[in-house]
Amino acid sequence: MKNQVNGNLPATACKFPMSKVSVLAVLGLCSGAAHAQSSVTLYGALDGGLRNVVNGTKAGGAALTMASNGVYDQNRWGLTGVEDLGGGLKAVFDLEGGFVLSTGAFDNANGIEFQRQSTVGLEGAFGRVNIGRQFALQHYLIKDFEPFDFKYLSITEAAGVTNGNSSGRDTNDIYYTGAFGPTVFRAEYALGGVAGSASDGSTRAVGFNYRTPTLKFGFGYTHKDNQLVAGTGPYFGDNEYTAGGAYTLGPVTALGGWSTNMQNTTAAAGTSIKNQYLWGGLRYQVNPFIEIIGAYYDDQNDTAGVSGRKDVSIISITYNLSKSTLLYSDIDYTKYRGGLITNVVLNPSTHASQTGVSVGINHWF
Repeated sequence: MKNQVNGNLPATACKFPMSKVSVLAVLGLCSGAAHAQSSVTLYGALDGGLRNVVNGTKAGGAALTMASNGVYDQNRWGLTGVEDLGGGLKAVFDLEGGFVLSTGAFDNANGIEFQRQSTVGLEGAFGRVNIGRQFALQHYLIKDFEPFDFKYLSITEAAGVTNGNSSGRDTNDIYYTGAFGPTVFRAEYALGGVAGSASDGSTRAVGFNYRTPTLKFGFGYTHKDNQLVAGTGPYFGDNEYTAGGAYTLGPVTALGGWSTNMQNTTAAAGTSIKNQYLWGGLRYQVNPFIEIIGAYYDDQNDTAGVSGRKDVSIISITYNLSKSTLLYSDIDYTKYRGGLITNVVLNPSTHASQTGVSVGINHWF
């Protein structure tokens, strides 16, 4: 369901008897008819589910939660708008905020209303340019070959691959997308905002996608100049290389990808931080209502000479109650090896393995 506010008026809207309507009122209404057509759309998603994780806490045992930030999808609402400027040129914007379903609170500790996205831009035959806070280039790049299309983000490794500066997003960002036939070109430059340097704190990325109903593939490169510890020390290079593809045959789609992220560190910290991601999966559209997806994610991590590995296996089934509402369930198994077993940042429970089960309902509007 979409709610739209239209800015254009029909030609008959300005025909009022002058004896009953003031001249100023008529002029105000008629001025709207001269403006180009515009619309604003309200959209969002609500996800209510239960999740049980064995070894989900340091104490062990099973941890049952409502997962009110969303298991299958993330709770959010937004406003997107477009104004036709004429000559094929459009002005566009998007404001998107996240919330916790069980309490109604913002989904971030800072209480930022549009933490998920806030952009304005122009779109035309040349493509589209957005500026503001938005998803990193990697997010759009791997969307074609991410098995779950960024669902179950708290379980899979897709969020790690997107490599944004903040929850898969970049701020102070200029993002270009150009779609020409089956090819899509992407470029991104996020300003660092550091006095005296155009490089420190910045992000630069390029990408390419090729799309047909049967075959999709893409590749991209991202370079960041980051601080290892925010607010301290010099800026170090952070590079990520990504590639992947998908192939559809009837009701089955096979998807897979690879990404390597390398961040330089000081000599005292040892070797650079490296994450190598591999993933693959199958989607099976059983019928118009039921879809089954199985996927495997592998993250090989090397930090300061200590190696570790995280493997995630997950299978999900969804049932569409309508075009806007579905029921979902999943079972997943995560295995930690080496240094990742005791890495409290990447593995807060510090257990070598976890088994999770989720069920819930998701509604889009």
